[in-house]
Amino acid sequence: MPRIARLLLVGLAALSPVPQADAASRPVYLAGQLSDGALIRLGTAVAAHPDAVLLMDSQGLSPYLRHFLAEYRPDRVTPVGRFPDGAAGLSRRLGVAVEPIVEWPGDPTGVCPKACGSSDRASAIVVCPALPREQFLRAACLAGALGAPLWQSRNREGESDKINALAREIGATRVLLVGKLDALQVEGTRLRTRRELDAAYRETIGKKADIETVLVTNPTDARLAPLAPWLAVQKRAALLFTNGDGTDAGPVVERATRERALRQVENVLFLADHKAIPVWKRPNPIPKDKDTAIEMEPLTPVGNQPFSYAVGRLFHADRAVIPLMLARQRLASAKGGPRKALVASNPGGGLPLLETFSRHTAQELRNTGHDVTLLAGNDLTRDKLRKAMPDSDFILWEGHHNTLIKDWGFTTWDEPMSPTFVCLQSCLALTDWKVAPLLERGAYAVVGTSTRTYSGSGGAFSLAYFNGLMHDGQTLGGSLRQSKNFLIAYASLKQKRLEGQATRTGANYRAAWAFSLWGDPTYRPVPSDRPVPDRAAVRHTVTGNTIVLDLPAVRLDKLKTVKYTTHVPANARLAGLVRQSADDNSRTLVPMVFAEVYLPKAKAGLTPRLRSRLPSSNWVFLWDARRKTGYLLATPRDLDAGELRFRVDWPALSVAGVE
Repeated sequence: MPRIARLLLVGLAALSPVPQADAASRPVYLAGQLSDGALIRLGTAVAAHPDAVLLMDSQGLSPYLRHFLAEYRPDRVTPVGRFPDGAAGLSRRLGVAVEPIVEWPGDPTGVCPKACGSSDRASAIVVCPALPREQFLRAACLAGALGAPLWQSRNREGESDKINALAREIGATRVLLVGKLDALQVEGTRLRTRRELDAAYRETIGKKADIETVLVTNPTDARLAPLAPWLAVQKRAALLFTNGDGTDAGPVVERATRERALRQVENVLFLADHKAIPVWKRPNPIPKDKDTAIEMEPLTPVGNQPFSYAVGRLFHADRAVIPLMLARQRLASAKGGPRKALVASNPGGGLPLLETFSRHTAQELRNTGHDVTLLAGNDLTRDKLRKAMPDSDFILWEGHHNTLIKDWGFTTWDEPMSPTFVCLQSCLALTDWKVAPLLERGAYAVVGTSTRTYSGSGGAFSLAYFNGLMHDGQTLGGSLRQSKNFLIAYASLKQKRLEGQATRTGANYRAAWAFSLWGDPTYRPVPSDRPVPDRAAVRHTVTGNTIVLDLPAVRLDKLKTVKYTTHVPANARLAGLVRQSADDNSRTLVPMVFAEVYLPKAKAGLTPRLRSRLPSSNWVFLWDARRKTGYLLATPRDLDAGELRFRVDWPALSVAGVE
């Protein structure tokens, strides 16, 4: 057999996205000390096979790779590249038997070795030089989407015979020649421009469904950009590039989503650290506050405009953490039995409003079938928290930053954890050195804020976030968008109710701007399979031009803490709106109902106007014209029972705004 046949990475038998593989197949491919070009080609090959998992070897991650592999139990682990400790040493270090190491050829031309267990047939070959870098990354996306080998070319005459031989060997009927390859004597389809290359890729991934995700990376980022094609193909994402300093990420997305193929985009995934794609900064909306500026992700809207995109960011100083985070999602989705949730709040008992929110969030988690461990007040200690974390599927921390980080040494804890989502609702929590250990240990995503936040607005955010996940079936990014828009709507409602005299509305804007997701925004947690109480929750329906918000008569159990009381339906929202009791010093948190409402009849340039018997001071409506979606927040009166009805009118207005 010719040498070239031994180095094949083969793909599909047709020019279409790769079909789902046998669910029983669980191969893992472990990259070791590969060049960027080799990693791009290997990632492209693995992404073409939905059953395959790509991991990257890293000595510092060994305990966590070992823990993942023990839980995942792959059919086989195939090392690709160079491993100084050899196959035997690698097996001992990771605790699993590995296949013989597949060494990568020294010649940078050609395709990657036949390492992914593919068939020996493919209908196309994608040929592209390694430079320009953006072009090679785009070509890798196309190859992965087609299930075709990606040939890294030097544009030399001697390659032509090898490419033609490869085409005959695998039965390829088409060769796609990307960029300037004038020295090659190969018949094929030439894709000379970025537009042609993008169109070919987007047509391939958009054949069966709308493209809902864009992946944004900085092409000059030598650390993370090589992972972009692998990740984009997995997520059926269009690949977008920033300029060299990453400062135009927002405009890049806005321009792209005006194109016909990307008008349905829901998710924006930044594959970049904060140097490659910097965060935005705005003056603090709270006068005389400690933080002069608030950090936020690109695409954060201004004023009362709603958040339109579900945004997340993937990065880590050790890039091997990124594939491990994505692989953990598979474990989390496949897990059976009730999901375990850990709610840890208010150590020492100094934040009674925050603890009320936390206890209510715990109640909502129980109501949706979760096995909840609640640690609050004096019952929350360092040792109890550390012991409960490793087996939890969801972790919510709400409390002082200094207690967790300085007093308890949280960042030094190193026990491996089961695949976990973590919400750090605490001032200054979302910074690299505090979150990085969680992402290494077992978290597949973390939500938090890098600036200060009031406990009331933070607790309202957490409750809204988990309700979005558990009741509304949102993705991680979708729930973030929804909870941010709840805070914006609440700030608008306060302004309306108090006729501009509301105080601390800046706290709501600050929280809405600053809370961010470090993780994959497209991931949707699987609901707990424990039977849940037969208890109605707040829901909405749209019939014609009428929106109906259901108000269940049955409520969650009454909850009373030192100063506050709640007694609300499931999936209600709470914030700082309180009603003082006439009998004692207790305060009752006023229930609110919130709905993300899709209005399919919306037309470009028209902004819906709502009418209701509920006084206008009791509700607010934000409109996202791009998504044809509104966000409706209302505070029912005692006399409102059963439902709230809103009539939608469509006056010919050209500016979207707030009703």
